[in-house]
Amino acid sequence: MALSQKPMLWLSIGFAIHLLFVVALFGDWLRPLFNDASHTRRGFDFSVFYLAGQALIQHRDIYAIEGAFGYRYLPVFAQTVGRLYAQFPPLSSYYLHIALSEILLCANLWLTWSQQLHMLVRARAVCMWLAFSPLFLEMYMGQVSFWAASVLYWLLLALQDRQSNRPAFLWATSILVKPNMLILLPALIRLRQYRTLLIGLGGATLFSTPYFLIHSNSLDHFVQTNLHSGYFKGALTHAGNIGLWGGLVSLGAYCAQIPLAELSSLADLPLWAAAPAYVTPFLCGLFALFASWRARSRDVTLHLSLWMTTYFLVYKDVWEHHYVFLLPVLVTLYLRNSDLRLLCIYVALALPTPFVFFDIQ
Repeated sequence: MALSQKPMLWLSIGFAIHLLFVVALFGDWLRPLFNDASHTRRGFDFSVFYLAGQALIQHRDIYAIEGAFGYRYLPVFAQTVGRLYAQFPPLSSYYLHIALSEILLCANLWLTWSQQLHMLVRARAVCMWLAFSPLFLEMYMGQVSFWAASVLYWLLLALQDRQSNRPAFLWATSILVKPNMLILLPALIRLRQYRTLLIGLGGATLFSTPYFLIHSNSLDHFVQTNLHSGYFKGALTHAGNIGLWGGLVSLGAYCAQIPLAELSSLADLPLWAAAPAYVTPFLCGLFALFASWRARSRDVTLHLSLWMTTYFLVYKDVWEHHYVFLLPVLVTLYLRNSDLRLLCIYVALALPTPFVFFDIQ
């Protein structure tokens, strides 16, 4: 039997690489491989959740805190997880955050291994969860994209049962953790998952509305932070923004011979240079809608995978740790098809970007 056909080899590789990631969280020797880690600090994004919890305890508006890029999530996450973190010293809370992320990873591993499939397929899928370098970056920064991605994985599995209410509560949970998961809305409409839509959107609205009513300016801040694409923060922000929109802004600035460090708004670019950043993501969204509506298949996995992938083409802020959103998609598709081409795509995404070779100092 070839080495690549041995399940234990895949499991050993996965656990060894993940152990390396965990050990590296306590040092800085993997830090130079990632833009976000190199130009910030350990727990940079985590500080927003901690500060939001402190703001609640001190009866201040969570959307007025200054840290990282500000609090851009729905209130309930700060009211629960953020408030919990604020009960402990920052470093202890950060370690708690890592522990919770590892628990979610273990849940994903258990669900993957419990699938009634060939052991080699399950072993490779487990390795995919463990050896994904954006997951290391996610934990180093103290982000929660992996939390939302984990719920997405559970959603993909739960949607196989159309009579269950679990998908609705899972989607609502994913939105409350990470509002980016609203990108799945067109897919759920196309799949006629009306119960999921009603409970998911209703639950997210119900838990969020009281806070927005009490703090009248917070809703506007939430919308502007998440959807307004006209303003941004300099060259290093764009060096780490690896989505299509960020690339188009950088390309427009290069063609117009305007240094990114001097760019604070799309209005600073000539119309011809800014136009692709305005038009291309819109066209990508239209194409995804067309493809979704024209597809004869109502395959849940394919439709949700299409829109989770579309996120990287239409949203203004795409960081390397966001690649964890693609991890449940790749794992689910591989469990279903065992297509080696998916493993090739996985490897391309699992490796760090070549950032270290062209870092903007």
